[in-house]
Amino acid sequence: MKNYFIGIDFSKKTFDATVLKKDEPCGLGVHQVFNNTESGINNFKKWIIKTTETNKKESILICGENTGVYSKLVSDSLSNLGYSIWLESALQIKRSLGLTRGKNDKKDSRDIAEYAIRHNDKFKQHIPLSKELEALHVLFSQRRLFVLQKKSLSARSKELNDKYSSNSLLSSSHKCDDRLIKFYTAEIKKINNQMLKIINQCEELKANYDILISMKGVALINAVALLIYTNNFKRFDFNARRICSYWGIAPFAYQSGTSLNGTPHVSKYADSYLKGLLSEAVICAIRFCPEIRNYAQKLAAKGKHPAIIKNNCKNKMIHILVAMVKNKTLYGEIKKTTN
Repeated sequence: MKNYFIGIDFSKKTFDATVLKKDEPCGLGVHQVFNNTESGINNFKKWIIKTTETNKKESILICGENTGVYSKLVSDSLSNLGYSIWLESALQIKRSLGLTRGKNDKKDSRDIAEYAIRHNDKFKQHIPLSKELEALHVLFSQRRLFVLQKKSLSARSKELNDKYSSNSLLSSSHKCDDRLIKFYTAEIKKINNQMLKIINQCEELKANYDILISMKGVALINAVALLIYTNNFKRFDFNARRICSYWGIAPFAYQSGTSLNGTPHVSKYADSYLKGLLSEAVICAIRFCPEIRNYAQKLAAKGKHPAIIKNNCKNKMIHILVAMVKNKTLYGEIKKTTN
């Protein structure tokens, strides 16, 4: 049973922590600031024991906002030490607080501790990424940046060529853009090869990767995205609906009483880049994957809008992929396990 709840507000150099007791959710709690470093984490552990007056880790729940690299060091260290550490969406915590006035790090850490008390039934243990997935995540983010830079340069270069092709004074600018585009193209290729090398060196990743790419339409980048953001399918408990929701492709109903009865549509709270990658995959799947193609044709025969057909096919892809990984079967073998 959890008797002490610690809220953490992360920042680049420090993190604020506030302890609240289970039976005092509206109290001020005990607050302290620590450096976001290894030594700061050691001081934090000593402070936990002193403040809670217990060495029982099972009686303590630590909750913080998932802020990427800022929360990584503390959350990974505490998880590896056996603490119950919960990283929650910043938007989820903010919306749960209702109307609030004012903001500072001390108040934020206390609000997070109160959130942990009131919603501890939603607790989900933070599981650090393996070193292979961590490396893939960094490379994936780097590749994403390079792809965006390349697209921006390509669009700019085309515009300049279309409008100023006759101006000889701009020839050096055109050449500079071309060099940068070639550079990014080469770097993207290198990153792809690095990611493949990492996957091939890890048996667990390689097994799931081979399963994912056995489906037409899913190639390296979409497979890597699924491996990273599902923590090699250890996150979401093989719940395809939750993964679809995370990817921003799960439709939700909008209905209230008799006056509001909108058609279901997807939420804007999602990573548009991941969603875009899946859009590219589903276009290929509709052409070359029999099950997805037949499903798209059935929806079209019912008169569904092309955007709805595309989104529903994305959902079906994710459900099939999750079932494939869960059952450890390649595409084409999945029907044997579901019949």
